[in-house]
Amino acid sequence: MYSKYIIFLLFISLLLSCGLQPEYDLCIINGKIVAGDSNPWYIADIGIKNEKIVYIGDISKPHAQKVIDANGLYVCPGFIDIHNHSDRTIVNIPTADNYLLQGVTTVLGGNCGGHYYPVSEQFQKLKKKGIAINFCTLIGHNTIREEVMGLKMSAPSDEELDKMKKLVDQEMKSGAVGLSTGLAYMPGRYAETEEIIELASIVGKYGGMYASHIRNQGENITESIQEAIEIGEKNNVRVEISHIKLCIEPNWGKPEVITSPVEQARDRGVEVFTDQYPYNATSSGFSSSFPAWSLEGGTDQLKERLKNEQSYEKIKQYIIEKRLISQKGIDKLATIYIGNYEEQPDWEGKNLREILISLHKKPTISNGADLIIDIQKNGGASCVFFQMQEEDTENLLNLDYNMIASDGAVTEYGKGVPHCRNYGSFPRIIRKYVKKRDLFNLPEAVRKMTSLPAQVIRLNNRGMIKENMFADLVVFDLDKIKDTATYSDPHNYPEGVDYVIVNGIVSAENGVPTGLLPGKVLYGPGKK
Repeated sequence: MYSKYIIFLLFISLLLSCGLQPEYDLCIINGKIVAGDSNPWYIADIGIKNEKIVYIGDISKPHAQKVIDANGLYVCPGFIDIHNHSDRTIVNIPTADNYLLQGVTTVLGGNCGGHYYPVSEQFQKLKKKGIAINFCTLIGHNTIREEVMGLKMSAPSDEELDKMKKLVDQEMKSGAVGLSTGLAYMPGRYAETEEIIELASIVGKYGGMYASHIRNQGENITESIQEAIEIGEKNNVRVEISHIKLCIEPNWGKPEVITSPVEQARDRGVEVFTDQYPYNATSSGFSSSFPAWSLEGGTDQLKERLKNEQSYEKIKQYIIEKRLISQKGIDKLATIYIGNYEEQPDWEGKNLREILISLHKKPTISNGADLIIDIQKNGGASCVFFQMQEEDTENLLNLDYNMIASDGAVTEYGKGVPHCRNYGSFPRIIRKYVKKRDLFNLPEAVRKMTSLPAQVIRLNNRGMIKENMFADLVVFDLDKIKDTATYSDPHNYPEGVDYVIVNGIVSAENGVPTGLLPGKVLYGPGKK
């Protein structure tokens, strides 16, 4: 018996000494590997089996079901979009082409205070239907608050707060990775800091994270960042400040209004990070341009208030001051474009000035405010707002604790005129900010899009090219990679992203989706 065992070991040793490699499901050979750790690229082969990277080195004679020769190409971890809203759409568009073809292999939904409730139901649907990319989600505070309190403009009672905490606990046990707030949106605008601290304490028990669309991104941005940090610090929860930007004219050229509170907190040991999309225009609806009291109770109540002449004028003046006045003489009507508006699809892609002229109205600030009110009371619209300057965008992108994100969602091709970030955010970083602007080098750009967001979410087996990590990979041509989506023509996929591998399966080849759905639901630390 022992002699047969010894002979078997000798046989295996002989095979290995002859240079034979184990059989892989997939091999990527001759590629320039950018591992996600900020180190310079190096040339090696990658062997993948059973969803994971099992070997990195020299595979001189690859024995694999499929071999990708990446000679002259770069191989990096799949991009992780840490600020995404695909919880709204991915169930209906599981191929997620507009993200897959960017090289994104994982998205984190549930941002800005809203999520698909309950997450257990969404997870079941995604597992049954299949998805092309990996998906994880936060718990939206606005969703939880509205579930318990509706759109009441008041602090929660003890009973209501207890119900909200129980729902947060339920969602964490179902697999959410943390809590998000949208304190500029309804009904989050009604919540005081203590309410969020209480809810974040539940997340803290499970080792989750706290991501915040802060209360004010304008004149009170520093205080709003400090509020988010306080919520995390009191619960020993890591904090992510969502889509940082300098979006009001008085803050242009003043990155310190963001960096000072973040870096002071980091200096005292608070785990704070930020994310940013690489564009100078934002995208949202008009609700944050209305006074909070006017939106209590929802659209029907807003319509009733608008019938009162005094209330109408108060709301209108608020919108003018909040959205339409420029200290630098900028025509704000020309900087606000309609992205998606079901009531008037022919307005999509047009700015407010153009719409007013088409209605035979003078393009005045007063008429612009009236137009915004009409749009909101007729169901609202998604819009693109040009609010930032390039110098500020670059200064913030270069922060070492700042991650790249899109703030977009899985999008139906050809529908509306959405922000081009839905199609181009990640290739744009490489084309514009690595190659053209030389803002940072390729390894640092990759870190901001892979291992850093994986670290923040706590995806401990993704975001790096290392043995035993899940094989989420992107193979791209550095000379050809570029975003092709524009503000006026956003529904265009990027170029130069040759292969995308999700959990060891080739999901895009030669820039075309394979139609396979190898993505997974990724659960948070509280999953039971």
